Amino acid sequence: MPISVSHLRAGAWRARHSSIERLPGPVRLSCLDAGITGIRNIQLPFPIRVGVEAGACEVSMRGFTRAVPHGESRLIPALEEVSLTLLRHARVTLTIVPESGPGFPGAGRDQGCGSTDPSTDDLRQRKPATAGISLAVFASPQSDWGLSSAAACLGKVDGRWLSRKLLQECSSLRQLVRTQRLSRFVFDLLSSAAPSSATSYGFSDRCHLENAVYDQFGISVAALSRLSSAGHA
Repeated sequence: MPISVSHLRAGAWRARHSSIERLPGPVRLSCLDAGITGIRNIQLPFPIRVGVEAGACEVSMRGFTRAVPHGESRLIPALEEVSLTLLRHARVTLTIVPESGPGFPGAGRDQGCGSTDPSTDDLRQRKPATAGISLAVFASPQSDWGLSSAAACLGKVDGRWLSRKLLQECSSLRQLVRTQRLSRFVFDLLSSAAPSSATSYGFSDRCHLENAVYDQFGISVAALSRLSSAGHA
């Protein structure tokens, strides 16, 4: 039976939207006098808007880099892998973009500066299983995610079906789980939400978690904390 994009997205939101709606935000970052600071390979399961309140920020995705100056913003679609480079004295805000559908409280189009419809070229349309699992893991990073549990969150009982579907979407369950667990940790850290213990994000200890953060994002937890603290000062 063909998979229904709308069914998977709606099912995932019905199961997880209350957790997403409770996320702290927006995330504010400030480079101050730290020079140029980069955060690479950010991949969130929902669209975000990168707004520059001061200075400038370089946004890199899909093989190109754009400088976003003070007073402008850029939309990052859900699941898009993006790298941010904060230039000296930059202040940047990351805001979850409301959109229509289960779990989203607002309208589907953000009318801010540089706005774009979040559904445009949406990877979630082309990779519905990847999108549903990514959102579920981000909402519940502490859970034990295997093929069976991941398939269940999409309303399926057969883990083999999910394995085939992820192969078609060129995705890996192991990598999805790792990426979204780390993304949730960093989101909590940057929003000054006082991240919980490493086990709350699926890691055995703090050392393994911090090493994984550096490997994924190219920046240490300590440096991320400084960006966050300055942004919320």
